Amino acid sequence: MKKISALALVMLLLAATAALAASPKTVLRMSLGDPDNAEMGVVANAVKDYVEEKTNGTVEVELFYAGGLGEDEGVQFRRVQTGKLDMALGGIANLEPMVKRLGVLTLPYLFSDISQVMAGIDGKAGELLNSYAQDAGLRILTWTISGFRYMSNSKHPITRLEDIRGLRFRVPQSVAMIETYRAFGAIPSTLAWNMTYKALEFDLVDGQCCDYASFRGMKFLDVGQKYLTEIHYTFQLQPLVISQRVFSRMSPELQKIMVDAGKYAQEASFRYHATMTEIAKQGLIAKGLQVSELTDEARWKDIALQRVWPSVADDMGGKEAINAYLQACGQALWR
Repeated sequence: MKKISALALVMLLLAATAALAASPKTVLRMSLGDPDNAEMGVVANAVKDYVEEKTNGTVEVELFYAGGLGEDEGVQFRRVQTGKLDMALGGIANLEPMVKRLGVLTLPYLFSDISQVMAGIDGKAGELLNSYAQDAGLRILTWTISGFRYMSNSKHPITRLEDIRGLRFRVPQSVAMIETYRAFGAIPSTLAWNMTYKALEFDLVDGQCCDYASFRGMKFLDVGQKYLTEIHYTFQLQPLVISQRVFSRMSPELQKIMVDAGKYAQEASFRYHATMTEIAKQGLIAKGLQVSELTDEARWKDIALQRVWPSVADDMGGKEAINAYLQACGQALWR
């Protein structure tokens, strides 16, 4: 009888082990707009490593780089919203058409330095931004901290306002960015990020804007983007969002792991930004990139604040909504 009981116990253990081994692994798919050697890749891989380690491999995060799912960032964000894709990492300007109030982050000259940026995505400000996203069926897990979006072009150095006039610039589908380039005297052309390289290659546009790491990762120097200007009109923030439908179906334990993965990834992004921005810059200069600074940036800022902010405020919830965000950031209100 004891032998039978022992045998039965062994069989039960074997059956349980087999069932566990046969249980399907949870796979979370994430789309990101940049290659793996840009800051998006750093953030995505940090989330992947953290989640897979904390779940002992029972949850796998599958990454699709640089438009690997065949659509632009805006389409991927919409797929996340409907639950057809688990997560997406892309530029805030491509999320703005879905979540209008997040457009506040695209207002020109909103942030003057990295400390203001961090105050704008953490604490009360971060909670406010996440509430906007959740109203649209999304949840923000983390942000990349990439740097200011510097302007590059193939024609000539831009050192003063007159230099940009008449140049064609690729911009995302962001009301604020479109109006900003118009106010500066350039010709904005809305294109998907994954089409930018080809547009530059075939001279459909003269320039674009992004941080140094993204510029290097996208190999824009190879398509004639010889001139870059360090303008500080907008900071490149890129949210990683997860579908609220997907998140709500997770166990409380897995939800906590996902939230903690976002915090872990944001720290990785901050470290990367602190060390790699200058490395990327110097590497590009060594390959022939000509870097300039503006001699009259105060003029650009005045135009942005006096013309662009009033013209786009209603698209972001109005002056009251903008001031609610500024207050949460600890910044002076817009009068």
